[in-house]
Amino acid sequence: MHNIANAEEVKVIEDGQAPPTGTTTPPRKPKWYDTFSYIANPDRFCRQNLQKYGPIFNTGVFGRTTIFVGSAKAIQMAFNGDLKYTEIALPATTMDMFGEYSLFQRPDLHRQRKNALAPGLTGRVLDGYTPLINDVIVRGINSWTTPSTIAVSPAVEKICFDVLTPVLLGISLDDSAPETFKGLPITSKAELKALYKTYFDGFYGLSQWKSPLTKYGRGFLARTKLLEFMRAVVQKRRGEGKVIKPTADFLSMMLDSQQEHPDGVFSDQLIENQCLLQLWASDYEVSGLISSLMYQIARHPQVISRLRLEQATLTGGNSQVTMFSPEQLKQMVYLEATIKETLRTLPPSSTASRLLTKSVVLDGVLYNKGCVIIAEPRIAHITPEYFPEPEVFAPERFLPSRSEDKMYQFIPFGGGVHACLGAQMAIAITKVFASHLLQMFNWEATGEAKFVQFPLKKLRDDYQMKFTRRV
Repeated sequence: MHNIANAEEVKVIEDGQAPPTGTTTPPRKPKWYDTFSYIANPDRFCRQNLQKYGPIFNTGVFGRTTIFVGSAKAIQMAFNGDLKYTEIALPATTMDMFGEYSLFQRPDLHRQRKNALAPGLTGRVLDGYTPLINDVIVRGINSWTTPSTIAVSPAVEKICFDVLTPVLLGISLDDSAPETFKGLPITSKAELKALYKTYFDGFYGLSQWKSPLTKYGRGFLARTKLLEFMRAVVQKRRGEGKVIKPTADFLSMMLDSQQEHPDGVFSDQLIENQCLLQLWASDYEVSGLISSLMYQIARHPQVISRLRLEQATLTGGNSQVTMFSPEQLKQMVYLEATIKETLRTLPPSSTASRLLTKSVVLDGVLYNKGCVIIAEPRIAHITPEYFPEPEVFAPERFLPSRSEDKMYQFIPFGGGVHACLGAQMAIAITKVFASHLLQMFNWEATGEAKFVQFPLKKLRDDYQMKFTRRV
């Protein structure tokens, strides 16, 4: 595979050792306003600097020398340096929000924890969630009034949340059924979501001052309340007296493993923290992806025609399907390609932030110890060498005949040991959602969309699309 480095190509420079003669450092000097420029519009920041300096350049983002990389070899170096020459580099406020039991905090335990968690979100267990995912999505989109204009992001997020709470926590929260909140320290979905928003706002607080006057302080308090909620959910599940079926949901998998191996990886604190993080990350990630996908499909009518043709082939022309099976979802090759092209053109965020614990040299470029490396899909995904005509929305690039989703070039979910744990689940839920939408509705964009840019890119809540029901 071209553009991929051999492990020996990354030369580690030990303290006191001089780098090889002829090495250069990445271009561009860090600027005091880089953080503000990046947060205001990461796409524009990456694009402008890529055009001027190439796919590797220095910045001063988040108060230190931060090297943005978008070439496959440099991305591979960033992803695969853990415990050798890199460690996780996120702002201290962000690390606090993730908590000491997150996958980021203990690099020595990361692989063990991730291997233990993965079965609950992949493979046959994920396939087992499919009937529930179909059912919640069908009920959700059936409630949309048509013809009308609908604010897409809030409408999609509401349904995603209703999918994810039973899939991840094994509970359903229903505002019209107060008993679903019995024994829990919250009384409505709105209250839980408000806590999550305050929590997320604290991720990039400017200081670690735990005061209600700061975003960080409010976020940390929200985190404490969210952990109390997760603790109550775990107690509620244990108190049901039912036999825990490990394949029923993500929490059941963890509780079953804890019962079988009391001294294993799943402590109560890890379970609570993982429930908190997985629901937050999945809800933001999946709803953002589905909204972006709907927008891209609406702008490209030729894509809709091909998606509907694929769907008709798989369903035998039946337009009343209420359950798309795992087997059918796996055969939706063009839909998966369209999802990937959406992730290429509208990547939600950067995918790796690593602190160099040693200096390294790759392809004659010196990356100095103490600098941070950010692997940026916003650079890699518009590199013509990897994606010809990068400005064109072309799902065909991800079909087997073209296979442009090469490792270290297409990086929407990161890579290496810190690749996104919920990637397969995000794709599966998005496929089910899109399949039912294609069957039930026509929809069209209303002008150019505006996006929230940071920390995760997503359609703004006030952006609307026109929906009519198909007959």
